[in-house]
Amino acid sequence: MPRKALLIGSQTNGLSGVEHDVAAIAEVLGKRDFTITRCVAADATRAGIYEAYEQLIAQAGPDDSVFVYYSGHGGRSLPTRAARGRPPVQFIVPTDLDKSVEGDFRGITAVELSMLLGRLTEKTHNVAVMLDCCHSAHMSRKPDYQVKALHYPFEWLDDHVTGQLRSGSRRDLWRPLGNDHAVRMVACAPEQSAFEYTTATGARMGMFTEAFTKALTEAGDLPVTWAALMDRVRRSVLALTPEQRPEAEGPSSRLLFDVEVEDAVGALRVVGGANPERVTLEVAPLLGVQVSDEFTIMPPGAAEADQASAVGTAVVDRLGTMAAYAQATLHDGWTEVPVGARAFRTRTMAPKVPVSIPADDPRTADLLSQLGPTALLRPAEPDEPAVAEVTIDADGGMTVRDRVGPLHPPRPAGIHQATLVRGDLVRLARAALLRELRDDPRFKLEDPVTVEWGRVVDGTEQPLPAFGDVLHTGERVFVRVRNDGNRPLYASLVDIGIGGRITLLTRFSPAGVRLEPGQQYVLGYDEVLGTLDGVALEWPAGVDLTDARPESLLVLVVDTPQNFGVLDQDGIHARRGTADKSALEQLVRQISVGGVRDFAPVGGPPVRYTVRFIDFDVTPVPAPKAEEVVFEIDDRPERSVRLFTPRGAAPRRVAVRLGELVVHRNRALLGADIRVDAVVTTGGTPPEAARPTTPVYTAQTARFSNVRDDYRLPLDNLLVYLGPATDFLDVAVFVSRDTKDSLALSDLMRQELVDQEVQAAGAQLAGLFLAAPQAAIAVAAVGAGAVVVNVAYKLLLGAVGKSIGLYRTSLLAHEGFGVGRHPADGSLRRAQDFSFSFTVEAVD
Repeated sequence: MPRKALLIGSQTNGLSGVEHDVAAIAEVLGKRDFTITRCVAADATRAGIYEAYEQLIAQAGPDDSVFVYYSGHGGRSLPTRAARGRPPVQFIVPTDLDKSVEGDFRGITAVELSMLLGRLTEKTHNVAVMLDCCHSAHMSRKPDYQVKALHYPFEWLDDHVTGQLRSGSRRDLWRPLGNDHAVRMVACAPEQSAFEYTTATGARMGMFTEAFTKALTEAGDLPVTWAALMDRVRRSVLALTPEQRPEAEGPSSRLLFDVEVEDAVGALRVVGGANPERVTLEVAPLLGVQVSDEFTIMPPGAAEADQASAVGTAVVDRLGTMAAYAQATLHDGWTEVPVGARAFRTRTMAPKVPVSIPADDPRTADLLSQLGPTALLRPAEPDEPAVAEVTIDADGGMTVRDRVGPLHPPRPAGIHQATLVRGDLVRLARAALLRELRDDPRFKLEDPVTVEWGRVVDGTEQPLPAFGDVLHTGERVFVRVRNDGNRPLYASLVDIGIGGRITLLTRFSPAGVRLEPGQQYVLGYDEVLGTLDGVALEWPAGVDLTDARPESLLVLVVDTPQNFGVLDQDGIHARRGTADKSALEQLVRQISVGGVRDFAPVGGPPVRYTVRFIDFDVTPVPAPKAEEVVFEIDDRPERSVRLFTPRGAAPRRVAVRLGELVVHRNRALLGADIRVDAVVTTGGTPPEAARPTTPVYTAQTARFSNVRDDYRLPLDNLLVYLGPATDFLDVAVFVSRDTKDSLALSDLMRQELVDQEVQAAGAQLAGLFLAAPQAAIAVAAVGAGAVVVNVAYKLLLGAVGKSIGLYRTSLLAHEGFGVGRHPADGSLRRAQDFSFSFTVEAVD
């Protein structure tokens, strides 16, 4: 069938590997006889991408196989306070996005992409889409990992989407839940990040694209499904970072670039040779086959394993790049493996997680000897991403390091050293394997289930996204699981904690909490007192305090009670008693304790289940004081960006000016005389001679009389800050009604310097570079800035009454402190009854 591909690459805003991504995709598709159209560099504008997509639609035929690829930045803009209740807007970033102005947004939103895809699948049902971008601008822990996301004003995007839906576009083609005729592969979940990095060969590429091209090369021309391919891709990306989880949506059970579905799910093609005792299992490594896995060989056309009619059995003893090689035992009556035979996996070894151990150091011999044949661990190959690394200091102490850093103080040399280190590695391996757990299309639970979670503050819920937020030790959280179906279901909650410790949170009901139709279970709710207390987050004793670490909550919902109690039991390696357990129970047991897992059919109907993940980071320090001020526009990056941004960048001097401010309706302030107050906060500068400098936070006030509707205030580029900028520059702007004889904000704050709250904030800012833990530095910076702004707001309320928090932003060092005009296009930002702009200038 004809094959066509549209490859879009937008290399902007710090990305450097996009065109390499496009070239790599073009190479693997070219080997599959695709006719390729590239849309990159100057062609990848909004208009250029639309033109290329329209041409693809026009040329597509009913028998065509079409592949659409995008690499570049993505964006996800959250609603402002005034637009609360509106959904977030997601978009991709063409090369001319920076030319956007209000009313002319140059990005392409998810709504527009959905309608384009809908028109394409009207021409052909054989479509696959791949998006290597992200929609959430989290900060990577590694400087080499470039986040593929940007921010943009929500009001622009919301107006743009509304205009598109009202402009006569094919609104019927907008399918927010996905297109039934298109396989859609995404680099990560909407709330997660996707990364570009330097590969082992020295090239810059997207992690998703690199893993995809490798897996597609391994698949060759074999009958592999998109779901199987994405399993391999997901494992490869998760080995590099747990913060990015690629997913496949739509009809992923289709064979690659086809509309046909694999008939025998989980079966592998078997190729015999001159020696009837040796067979080859095609594409086996792609499906996670391990050495010692056992298979039943069946005749052509068989749909499942059946010992009565089996050709024989095979045990894998060697893995190649694209095939597994096995020792075969043929049953009576069979002298060779027939053409078209299939192998069904009946038993599998626990996956082995790669860990980096100095193999040439004699001090690791005992540790390496403990990586037995049924263990969850194996030494990593050269240049292979490892879940953990073991390092040895000059005194022979061993330290286990995960992706964040050292997990614990060095384990001293001695007879128990290897056992302790192996225990650390096994915990991390179990956590890594459990994070790879996913829905199985064969056993998918179709019943609707709702999972929600968030903070608990004074008995009140504060919902959070499923991925990427940052919490602090001592904060309390809740998790809600609700059965929205019409039959009983069973829910289990598992915590994959800091340092890899796995805890069954519903251990009071190891087989799952029974939920009747419409019933819910809330972790953190006291049913006796009827109060929502939440569950406190804790930092395990002995775990390094230097930086925040990832934690995950796993929600398993099944239609039949399943015993997940094994997740709370360490050191069990039993192989017996699995025949009467479901595939899910066997899989969870294998993740927890290693050993083997049976794939033989289980009596009775299969257990159906769904897996939901909640991923977040926990800092080892208490939360900063809660922020009390709500701003009309809050442009600060997400907390993960603010807390994990690279620190210690060279300070620079900047000037911050309010350029323009238009009051569209003065009745919002109940008066014609108004004042504008600005507070600017920055980090403390590095200490000199063991003495930190004075913390920097300044306040400025401007007053205006007889303000009428649509009045442009004569600000004359009002200077609100002139001084050094270190790590971050936090800007807050208030608009208030003015009263006679009210003091300027700087005078009000000077009078409050004796306040303990302000003193504590100043001490935090001054001592940032003296604090040892990275997380403590970041939390102190964010918390101290919040205190200063809260104090300013309270003082304004006391001095002038009604006050409006107009605008808040944090400009970060790695972004050059936002030097330039805001907005950059010369327009004004609109916040209810006000429009404004400001500039940040570099000062010699």
